[in-house]
Amino acid sequence: MNLLQLNQFGCLLLLGLYIQYGIAQIDPAQGYDCSHIWEKNNDSISGIYTVKPLGALISFQVFCEMGADGGLTLMQRHNGQDGLFFNRTWADYKLGFGNISGEHWLGLDKIYMLTNQDNRTSQMLISLGTFDENNAFSLYSSFKVGPESKLYQLSVGEYSGTAGDAFRVENSNQDDSYFSTKDKDNDNCSICKIGDIRFTSCSQYQSNSGWWFSSCGNANLNGQWRPQENNVGWASSVYWGTYRVTESLKYSMMFVRNY
Repeated sequence: MNLLQLNQFGCLLLLGLYIQYGIAQIDPAQGYDCSHIWEKNNDSISGIYTVKPLGALISFQVFCEMGADGGLTLMQRHNGQDGLFFNRTWADYKLGFGNISGEHWLGLDKIYMLTNQDNRTSQMLISLGTFDENNAFSLYSSFKVGPESKLYQLSVGEYSGTAGDAFRVENSNQDDSYFSTKDKDNDNCSICKIGDIRFTSCSQYQSNSGWWFSSCGNANLNGQWRPQENNVGWASSVYWGTYRVTESLKYSMMFVRNY
């Protein structure tokens, strides 16, 4: 066997191992997360990148929002433009769904990886917009999602911003709550009541969406999107209870910032 044949044989062997066992794969990740990509190159532009968080076994694609002060990893965009339905099962919310460059939910497993990196702190930035072109934000100084074994439990730190802290309103607190979907109820709602309506599942009451409900709370950005001419007064909507209380919002975006 000459040198050319040997090289060809080696390439075929590696290809066969990759196909059969998924090994010998070159890691395509461009950084741990969008913040890390920006740290390596401050001129990085917004778009789709491949990341591999520290400690993660896999790499995956995300949309990065790059600005003058850093990079943000988009984990949710809900604006009605793709007609994406968020009334999904636990499996869907676990893995993610939608179009990375458009309307989507990144996936709870990926959010867990992004927010549980050794020696990297995570923050959550929520960006909200209304149909009359007003914008607001809520920033949480720390942000983590637990593993599936802990039902993707939410943990957020101190709030700052202009949209209010809808996770924590008086006696309603969604911080430390577990994730719920229409087929997996973890919302601490045995019998809940809003007005004269009684129900046992916050997800089913709010259009079968998945969220960190806590019988039921004042925030649900995965609710049913409503158009401008029909966006007022719905129980289930793209809802942030400390901002435009009666309205379904034009859009929501949820970002992770790491440092």
